[in-house]
Amino acid sequence: MINRNYLPYKSAREYADRGMAKWMGFFISEHTTAINTQGDTIDFSNNMDEDEKRLLLNQLYFFKGLAYLYTHNHREPYLGKVVDCSKDTIYFSTKQNILQISINDILKVSLAEELDYE
Repeated sequence: MINRNYLPYKSAREYADRGMAKWMGFFISEHTTAINTQGDTIDFSNNMDEDEKRLLLNQLYFFKGLAYLYTHNHREPYLGKVVDCSKDTIYFSTKQNILQISINDILKVSLAEELDYE
């Protein structure tokens, strides 16, 4: 402990430095910020293979399921339903319009909940 008897104020003489503990709030804040920004990127290493995409898209079409569709040419995922399937393309209905999307352009398909669509 450091001898601070020369200081005029009692609070200054009895002060005990907490060391690295005083920085803990800063580190937690930075960690939380990093976690929150992690979702802003698309991981292109997790591309689905053709068969997996076709199977999931056909199931979505048959069961009229809601999905997020990640494509090469659009940064944000599309949210909607598959309204028609063909060999190489699908027709995907969003709130704004119906899109014709090539299966080769699809990076990833993930299921969504009805609450996301409202």
